[in-house]
Amino acid sequence: MAAISTSNFRRLIGVWKTFGQISSENQVLELAGTDSYELILDGKFILHKADVTIGSEKSEIFEMISLDETTNKVKMQYFNSKGESGIMTGELTNNNFKIEGEGIKFSGMINSENSTIVGKWYLQTNNKSWKEFIDMKLEKQL
Repeated sequence: MAAISTSNFRRLIGVWKTFGQISSENQVLELAGTDSYELILDGKFILHKADVTIGSEKSEIFEMISLDETTNKVKMQYFNSKGESGIMTGELTNNNFKIEGEGIKFSGMINSENSTIVGKWYLQTNNKSWKEFIDMKLEKQL
């Protein structure tokens, strides 16, 4: 159980209402649904599940977050309902929340009460610049 006692990622534990907008090829799609984060395997991992609707399309994601008891950095491996998967790294220092993967990154903030996360996802373009992809907000329900 030592891993969770020092990991800043314990702040994510709970059920969150998720909403936002996705910019995609000359259109903006609404995103709405639920994200949940739960401790598993003796507190060494967090299981993140997302169940959202993007426009009219349902999307599900399962992600394993591997906690490190000596830092506020984590490894994250995700799988989605489109058959895609990948590995990312995350960092939650003070109230700054960052995630980075190949060609994708998230930059956001969690409030001091651990009840709201706001941030943006970015995709890397062919010329290596970053383009805003998703503007989102999560509000803790439980």
